[in-house]
This record gives sequence, C-alpha cells and structure tokens, in this order.
Amino acid sequence: MFNYNSNLNQFYNDKVRLKDTDKSLIRGYKDINIQRIVTGINKINQEENKSYPIPLFIEQGSIAMSTTNQSEDNVYDIDVAVIFPKVSFFNNPLESRKFVKKALLKNTVNFSKPPEARTNAVTVWYSEGYHVDFAVYRTFDEFSQVKYEHASTEWLERNPKAITEWFLGKVSSLSPDDYFSTVEKSQLRKITRLLKKFCKSRLNWNLPGGFILSILVIECYTPNLTRDDISFIQTLSKIRNRLKQNRTIYNPVNPQIELTLNKSLQHQLTRLSEKLDRFISRSEVLNLNDCNEEKASDFYKWVFNIQVKDKTLSYLKENMQISKSAIIVSVHRSKTFGAIMHSIPSGKLKIHKKLWLKFTLASNIQPPFDIKWIVENDGDEAKAIPDLGHESWDYNCTTQTNTHWERTAYKGIHKLNAEIYKSGTKVETQIFEVKIIK
Repeated sequence: MFNYNSNLNQFYNDKVRLKDTDKSLIRGYKDINIQRIVTGINKINQEENKSYPIPLFIEQGSIAMSTTNQSEDNVYDIDVAVIFPKVSFFNNPLESRKFVKKALLKNTVNFSKPPEARTNAVTVWYSEGYHVDFAVYRTFDEFSQVKYEHASTEWLERNPKAITEWFLGKVSSLSPDDYFSTVEKSQLRKITRLLKKFCKSRLNWNLPGGFILSILVIECYTPNLTRDDISFIQTLSKIRNRLKQNRTIYNPVNPQIELTLNKSLQHQLTRLSEKLDRFISRSEVLNLNDCNEEKASDFYKWVFNIQVKDKTLSYLKENMQISKSAIIVSVHRSKTFGAIMHSIPSGKLKIHKKLWLKFTLASNIQPPFDIKWIVENDGDEAKAIPDLGHESWDYNCTTQTNTHWERTAYKGIHKLNAEIYKSGTKVETQIFEVKIIK
C-alpha cells in the first residue's frame, strides 16, 4: 500500500484533532451552564421554600473520551451527567428533566433557542453552534453498592462513568505501545477520530453518531505498529465486512441492551455500509504499482471531502451573488418571536433544525405578479421520509416585497427558489441556499 502516513498525520493534526484552546473553550461553556443550574436551583429553593439538593456533575461523551474533532461550523456536543440523590428528588423521570430545564431558565441568557427537555437529556443550544446535553441521573445505595439510574422515558440503570472508562481502557490496551512501535500512542483513538471525520465530511450525509462508530472501531480495530494509514484502511474495511454480515450492535458495558432497535439507526448503518463500499473501492488505487502521491492525495481528498478553492474566483462569485440577490432571510424561534439572525447571504446560513426562516423577496418587477415558492430538500434525512420538496403560490401580489415562511426540519443542504410570473410567463428566478446542521 502506498505510504501516505506522514501526510495523513499532518492532516489529522491540522484539521481533525481538536485543539487544546478549543477544548478549553468548550469546557468553558460546560462550566458556565453547570453554574447556571446551581444558581437556578438555589433560586428555586428560595422562591418556593424548597430544599432541592445541588447535584454532582460528571463530564461524559466525546470530550471526556478525547474523540471530539474540529468543526468548521462549531457544532460541538458537550455531554454532562447531572446526578441527584434519589431520596430527595423526583420519582418521575420527565419531571426530573423538567426541573433541570427550569433551573436553567432561571438565568437570563440569549440562547439560540430555549433549553429543551428532550427524551434523554436537557439540551442548551448556542447560536454559535455549540450545544450542551445534561443527562439527568439519580443515585442510591443498594446492598452496599452505589447504583445510578438515568432519566429517560423511564428510570434506566446506567453508570454515567462506564462508557468513558470502557473506551479509555480499550485505547490503552489495544493501541500499539511497545519497543517496536513507531506510531504515536493511542492509535485506536486516532482511527476513531478519522472515521468520525469521514462520516461528517458531507453535510447531506446522515450516518451513525460517535458512540456507535466508537463501538464499531473497537470491534474491528486493526492495529499497525508503524503506519496509521494502513490501520485506518484495514479497520474501515473490517467495519464494512462486519456491517455486511450483521448490523446488530449491543451496549458494550451492558450487552443485554441492543442499541439498534431504532429504525432510524438501522437506516444510518445501511447508509454507512454503502459509503464504506465506495471507500474500499476507491482505496484500491493505493495498492496499484503506479500509485503516487498525487493519486493517494486525490483519494484522501475524496475521503474527507477536501475542497481546493480558487480564492479569487470564490470572492468574485460571492460578491456577485450578494449584489444580485433579492432574497433576504431572517431566522426565528417561532413566527411570533423577533429574529435571532438576519441578512445572511445565500450559502452562508448554517442553522439548527426546528427553527423558522422568513424569506423576504424584494423584486424590481412591477406588480401585480405571481410568485411560485419551490423548496428543494437534499440529504439522507429528507430522502428517508421521503420529503424532497414542495411548492406553493402567492397569486396577484400587489407589492414588490413579499414574504414566505419555512420551518427547518432535515439536516442537509436545501434551497428555496422564488419564481416570479407575469401573465403566466416566468420573468425572474431567485435562489437561496440554506445549510441545516442539527
């Protein structure tokens, strides 16, 4: 196999592995929201004459496991366990999550949307793209052992530290680390990060999340003492073969729990298998006798969707679009709330799901005219529904400025086409592109 190890590691260090400064920033968001919960509980206790306990907080997820990658869109998940003593807390798991949400709302903060008590966590969203997931737990002693239960649709036995300890243990025990090894320590973690980078390389892809990918890497990991690039190719090949034979995945710290009962996850694994088919097929170029650095580079550019841009051409195109664009967009939490973002150029808007977009079309065409609004959805989520778009009409518009509302529903790249018709003839088309991230 052509040796691209040095180049891959350079890319990994420059574009994949999260920088320490960014990790500190992310943990800063976590710490701020932990303090908000503590402050909020104290306010609730004072206002309602209660004595709710201050919980224990434990960092979880990819930050704790050091598998978080760089994100151009600042889409970072920060997972925190919020652990209350069972004896002085709610018996209902939904009420427990609502209590944490209530504590957060006691603070006046400009969130991109209000904290949300979801099925498995309370989520705090930031307009920059970050979000913090607070998973609520209760703890108690049973037969001289400390037990934990997670507030999901019901109370489920789960140790908030178990997954992190499992992963870190596997990284330590499976990665090459002996006299003959020349690769950096923790190769398994590097392969996990590279797979995550591949799976996140296209906005339109909807593939399994980091936990499932970590399980697959550990199951199929093929260490290499001297080259990370060989380990990467061989591990992904084994994952592809594994998914061809069996797509059932169990919780590694509680093998009685199947993680793939959800149809959505089953579809994600099917799509991952298909993407890996293409990955393995394209990787064959690395084994050819005439493979050189240029061909290997082209392969890895495809793997990680690396776009080489002509900055001058991009600048000219961007400014032409801005000057010609007749569509102005604002982002709202609901149709009744004011805008939280506005005047973003087409192609530059990146937002979360479950928000409202107000499209304002300003035309130089003299009214009256008709407007045909055409929505084009793209991406794995929209295709799975399927909902690839829809259209609607505004007839006999009497002003040159007209508005249209759409709700963000699917991850991917979507377009709104505004076609203006006079006397049944199309006289102008304006297009606005939106990128929906999560």
